[in-house]
Amino acid sequence: MDVIVFEKESFNKLIDELTIRIIKNSEKYFKEKEWIGEKEAKALLGIKSKSKLQQLRDDIKIEFSQFGKIIRYSRSSILQFLDDNRVSLDRY
Repeated sequence: MDVIVFEKESFNKLIDELTIRIIKNSEKYFKEKEWIGEKEAKALLGIKSKSKLQQLRDDIKIEFSQFGKIIRYSRSSILQFLDDNRVSLDRY
């Protein structure tokens, strides 16, 4: 078994650098996943109907981006829509 010894300052610097690297990788992953396709949008919303998804777009209830026939949906706007339409237990 090998033992590695660090000075306290070097150890803290290493931890800081690793933390920054982890945060950057996490941000990159979530940024890449902000715009999702129809299948994942329907799954998040818990719907099966393509027409219901179309209705949410037409009523501008969720954000989307369209380039030609390709439509992508904003994951954060779908989650916000679900949160805005949540029925709270405090209501009862």
